[in-house]
Amino acid sequence: MALLWVGAAAISVAVMQHELNEAYDDSLRQSALRLLPLAVHDLRERDHGLKRLVVGAEGEDGDGDEDDYAPDGVPHDASFTYYIRDQAGQLVLRDEHAPETIDVDASQEGFGELNGQRTFALDDPRSGYSIVIIELSDRRLTALKDSVVALGLPLLALIPLIAGGVWFSMRLALRPLEALRRDIAQRDSRNLAPLRSDGHPAELAPIADAVAALLERLKSALDTERAFAARSAHELRTPIAGALAQTQQLADELAGRPGAERVQKIEGALKRLSQLSEKLLQLARIEAGFARTNDETDQLPVLRMLVRDINVTTAWRDRVELEGGEVSRLPAAIDADALAIVVRNLVENGLKHGDATAPVRIVVTADGTLRIQNEASALARDDLSRLGQPFVRGDTLAEGSGLGLSIARGILEQAGGRLTLISPIAGRDSGFEAMVELPRRDKSAP
Repeated sequence: MALLWVGAAAISVAVMQHELNEAYDDSLRQSALRLLPLAVHDLRERDHGLKRLVVGAEGEDGDGDEDDYAPDGVPHDASFTYYIRDQAGQLVLRDEHAPETIDVDASQEGFGELNGQRTFALDDPRSGYSIVIIELSDRRLTALKDSVVALGLPLLALIPLIAGGVWFSMRLALRPLEALRRDIAQRDSRNLAPLRSDGHPAELAPIADAVAALLERLKSALDTERAFAARSAHELRTPIAGALAQTQQLADELAGRPGAERVQKIEGALKRLSQLSEKLLQLARIEAGFARTNDETDQLPVLRMLVRDINVTTAWRDRVELEGGEVSRLPAAIDADALAIVVRNLVENGLKHGDATAPVRIVVTADGTLRIQNEASALARDDLSRLGQPFVRGDTLAEGSGLGLSIARGILEQAGGRLTLISPIAGRDSGFEAMVELPRRDKSAP
């Protein structure tokens, strides 16, 4: 709009300048046509010696009254001056405002320029006298400047108003599109609820319907995949447990006999397969969104029961320590089973990959943060940044699937919490720490 307005204003100024020049040129011409006969008559009536060369009124002001008439009786406007020449080109009369010398060739009739001023020369063929009119005032330039200002000031005032109007109008027009964008942006693998189908303009309704249909198909496919993964992991647990029991029985029967070592390898493979199926079942439960809850409950009993279970029923007896200090409650808006899975995975990670002679410590702080620490060599920054991704493991020979940290992080993010991995432990040169920020009711996702 600004460019179009400037272009139109430039064309208007050019046309206006042309018309103003024509109008003021015509004024000069008409003045010459009126003054030349009067001057010739005056010269014929009087003797025009040198003392008569300079004529004019001292008080002329161009208002048309008596002081605008020279003593010779030749009226003229103070906005211009003039010269009169005879047949031989000799100066015979000049106005008091005119310079003493003139470089205008009187033999060239018409318009010209003299020191940046517009001139007009006219000959009287009957008398032989000629007149040169010189424009003195800057009315021509003043009129052009006023025209430019008149065209430019509205532009300066209207451009901000037009820009604001366009911005406001576009905001109103795009509000339905912005609402649809926000509605779509809220959808992810854990939120595939149907889109709102009401309130969309006719142009957006087909897009909203198409996206809603796509989300419905995607939800159906994901539900099928999750159900299959969950059923598969669940159904695998029983036959794997049965195969593991039979293998352990066979290992007892073949103790000290040929083939016992091979049976032990089979038993180890079945144990790894059992652990993997358990992790896959946990992943399936994450996809189902079981960790998110709006109820804030005390999770400290869950931690105590979990620590007691690990210390009593696993091979890592009495290697997990719970340090709560004066903390008597641990409120958090997370499913108790989900928190148990998170802590168990982090503790098992420390037991498997940490120093086998040092305990794993669970520190409960007053602000509701869990710090799970174990002794280990400090990890490089690049290795630390990759941990937590599915099937990514550090530089270790211990058994594992590379899913524990990924599962813990996925559960916490789903519930609204946060997992931060730190190595070395703050204030030390070694150690590994998993800091768990539990979600509270005012921070949990709706």
